[in-house]
Amino acid sequence: MKISLVIPLQNEEENLPELINRLVPTLRSSVKTEDYELLLVNDNSTDGTATLIDRYAAEDPKIRAVHRRIAPGFGNAIKEGFRDATGDIIIPFMGDLSDDPEDIVKLVQKIEEGYDLVYGSRFIKDGSASDYSLLKLIANRAFNNLVRLLYGMQERDVTNAFKAYRKEVLERIGELEAEGFDLTVEIPLKAHIRGFKAGEVPVHWHGRTRGEAKLKLSQNGSLYGKRLLKLFIWGNTIALKDLFQQTIKGSPIHIIIALFIGLLILAGILFLSGLSGVYLSIKNANLYFFLASCLAVFMAFPLRTWRWSILLRTSGHTLPRNIIFNALLFGWFMNYLLPARVGDITRGVALKTTANVPLGVALMTIIIERILDMIMLGLLLTPALLFLAPKRFLSIGGGVSVIIFLLIFSLFLVYRFDYLITKKLKNRFAGVHDSIRELKEGLYAITKNPAAMGLCLILSLPIWIFEITSIYLAAKAVHVNIPFFSAIAAGVTTFILQALPLTPAGIGIHEGSIAGVLALFEIPLKAGTSLALLDHLARAVIVYLFGAIATVHIGFQSRRYFNRFNRQRSEDDGAP
Repeated sequence: MKISLVIPLQNEEENLPELINRLVPTLRSSVKTEDYELLLVNDNSTDGTATLIDRYAAEDPKIRAVHRRIAPGFGNAIKEGFRDATGDIIIPFMGDLSDDPEDIVKLVQKIEEGYDLVYGSRFIKDGSASDYSLLKLIANRAFNNLVRLLYGMQERDVTNAFKAYRKEVLERIGELEAEGFDLTVEIPLKAHIRGFKAGEVPVHWHGRTRGEAKLKLSQNGSLYGKRLLKLFIWGNTIALKDLFQQTIKGSPIHIIIALFIGLLILAGILFLSGLSGVYLSIKNANLYFFLASCLAVFMAFPLRTWRWSILLRTSGHTLPRNIIFNALLFGWFMNYLLPARVGDITRGVALKTTANVPLGVALMTIIIERILDMIMLGLLLTPALLFLAPKRFLSIGGGVSVIIFLLIFSLFLVYRFDYLITKKLKNRFAGVHDSIRELKEGLYAITKNPAAMGLCLILSLPIWIFEITSIYLAAKAVHVNIPFFSAIAAGVTTFILQALPLTPAGIGIHEGSIAGVLALFEIPLKAGTSLALLDHLARAVIVYLFGAIATVHIGFQSRRYFNRFNRQRSEDDGAP
């Protein structure tokens, strides 16, 4: 593949001779880079840079001169070079000798492995940045980590201009707006939003020894921030539109009705409990216990991620933990927005669109999770059944048994009567045959690994201990002392009832079940409702905060899938 190096130059007559003397022999020395062109872009230089560029271009047919006399700026110079580049791989290369020519071959090799763009990273293993000031380092790491948080990216050096792009990436990301150094952020983020496959290699950066630095931290900080925010908003309008269209179907009237029912239940509970008393209890709640309750809720998610990763790996799909974590939180986020446990399905969709896990396999592992949860909740309920109030909780224990039976029976039906199900649904759902086949294969693999199932069941214990601890700490926050066994009984009842997907986030059901169960232990309804509301608030804080971030990450990470999906649909629509 032919390589185009775009080199912006503004008053670099002191650096240009050494740049050419180092760059050209390095490119010629490797078979991967011997087919190259250098585009020396003179960006309104006032010294002898233009004369040197013309001289080198006259001496070497692989060196091309590009002169700019309007609109100076790093971004404008790079864009001018992009327009003139004829290579299959295009690499911006700094004219101040800060980039190492020896690293070019690593970028090209990574592109040849199948990546669409490759980041040259100074801040990964075997990378380096010499003569890099502490202030710049702090600003750089803060900004790059913010990018990773907002966009769900793994690459660690988005701001480094030294990257390799396939030509089609630059052609398909749309018009570039940046005129300055923020172009180094605009290009990779647009490529990320469009779903292009990115890689990363370590590179070496050296501080300028001659000439004047063009990048001024004080001048470009706000420019980078504005570009980041603008692309974040634009990217989400694209990414979330496709994702939500794939996961949310039907009329919004069902959501409105479910929300209304939940609020109606909650209003009734507040009326019976005394609204003013509940308000005062929450207003005077202990902030530290509330934050501890939030922490307990959060701590369950890494354990859920671990458990789900075991089920997926046992079914034949080994995935990075961050993808599983994001998919899990995305599902919870959707469950807190929509009724009917839509989030359980969206978890499967998230894995399908980001990691190519068959939807049937993902949903099968989620059903197994539910079975393990119900078994563990039943075990946790045993002390209440045996010692606290056996008659009162027999019905709850029976409910647990019924739910476990129904979940196992549903898997058995799919496994045993897959042919009939496929025959009935094949006209309504494309690919249902493959999904059921993959579900059966994954289920068979899991049942053949009892050790994995045992570990998943063991992990279910601390998961639910953290969930119940949240209720206990919420009680402490509103100055209500309840035995931990009472919190277990209330928590188990609540989580079982929320398996019935009536309202978004279990609104009303959560508060009613906790307050109702605690009333059996002579806890006043006002106190029970207050701690239930605070516990629900702690869950909402964690789910909405981290779930929103995970949803954005899933949206961006699913772009490659939706790009393929939309292209295929367009081709099918245009077919005769």
